[in-house]
Amino acid sequence: MSGFNADFWEIPTSSKYLENVPAERNLWFETEQDRERRYALQDFFRSVLPAINKLIDTRLTERQRAILRLYYFKGMTQVEIAAQLDLTQSTVSRHLFGTTRGGKKVGGAIAKLRKTLEKNGYQDVSVALQALQGRMSQAS
Repeated sequence: MSGFNADFWEIPTSSKYLENVPAERNLWFETEQDRERRYALQDFFRSVLPAINKLIDTRLTERQRAILRLYYFKGMTQVEIAAQLDLTQSTVSRHLFGTTRGGKKVGGAIAKLRKTLEKNGYQDVSVALQALQGRMSQAS
C-alpha cells in the first residue's frame, strides 16, 4: 500500500465500549468556562478589527500592509509570502518584525503599530480590551 500511514489505523471496537467513555474525556470536550472564553475572544477580535484595519491602512507602508495581511490574516508563512511578492524571506521578516542595529530594534510593521497604540491609546481597542479582561475574569 503506497501512502499508508500507521498513525491512522482504524481499530474496530464495539459501540458499547465507546458509549461508556465519559464526554469529559472526549478530545474536543469543552467546559462552559472554555466556551465563554472562546466567545469572549471572538467578540474581542470582531470589535477591534475595524480599528486595527484603520491603523494598518494609515500607519504602514504599502509593502508592510501587504506582508502583514498575508502573514496574519491569510496565515501564510514568510517563505510563501516571499515567493508570492518576489522577495527574500529575510526581507519579509524585516518588514514584519524589524531588524537590530547597534543593539536596538528598528523598523518593522508590528513595532510601528505597537508604538502607535501605546502613544495614542486608541479608545476602541482600550474599551474592547477592558471588556475582554472583565469577561475572562468572570469565566474563571
